[in-house]
This record gives sequence, structure tokens and C-alpha cells, in this order.
Amino acid sequence: MKGPAANKKKTKKDDSLFGLLSAYKSQVTFFRVLESEAEKKVVLQLSDNPGKWPDLSEGKLQGYQQLRRLELDIDKLSMKYIYPEHLVKILGPLLGIKVPFDQVGIENDLSNDGVFSLHFQLKYKRKVLQGVKKLVALTPQKKYEILEKCIVDTQEE
Repeated sequence: MKGPAANKKKTKKDDSLFGLLSAYKSQVTFFRVLESEAEKKVVLQLSDNPGKWPDLSEGKLQGYQQLRRLELDIDKLSMKYIYPEHLVKILGPLLGIKVPFDQVGIENDLSNDGVFSLHFQLKYKRKVLQGVKKLVALTPQKKYEILEKCIVDTQEE
């Protein structure tokens, strides 16, 4: 076969799971876990940009210490392909963390400041850390399911 059609490169459509997720490559959720021994609280924060984190030296988070990845026993504190809004919308405000609802303080400033915060008592620290590990380790299939549900919800509105 010769002519202009022979010179065109064949573009391959990637229907694999990673191919489908690649359209959402720029969407990322970052996690931050804070602890205060004095207040006996643990705070889990989510944002799409770590530059939006509130300063720990002032305001209501004064005295909190950020826990590092090694302290949390986690390889990374981010999740590709999903925005924090998607997690909150699909998994609920507790993000699947098994803690009594009345024991959690929820601050949803995603639309204003870009940060979603959950305030737990220190006794729930282990459950919070397990929840973060589960979120970070979501399979590509589960991430795609979350995205699909969000897309369907926005199309219905």
C-alpha cells in the first residue's frame, strides 16, 4: 500500500486500565498527618496541592507536629489520578476510616482553601494510619471505579 495513507502512523488507542487513567494523570491527592500530644489529637488533611497546607506555627494547628512517612510506615503520602473531592464524595467524609462518626471533627474547606481536615482523638491514631495506608495503596481498578462514579454523578447534575 503506497500513497498518503501509508505514511500516516497508526495511533494505538490504549484501552488498558492505565491507559484510561492516563487522562487523569494531573489529578493528585496529597495527605498530611499531624499529631499533638498536648491536645491528644491526630489530624488528617487532604489537598490537591501541598502549598495549600495551613502553617503549623500559627492558628489552631499551633503545637502540632507533622508525622513523616517513616513514622507512618508509608512509602508515599500522595495518590495519583484522584482529587480529594472525589475521595470525599465517594468514600464519605470519614474516607472509610472505621471510627465513630460523633468522635470526628470534620472541616471541609476544599472549595475555599483547598484543604479537607479530619480531627481525631489520639486513641484513634492507629486506625487513622491504617486508613491512610489503605487509601494510598488503592488499586488502579478501585481508583478508576471512584473516577467513574464521580463522572456519572457530574453528568447527572
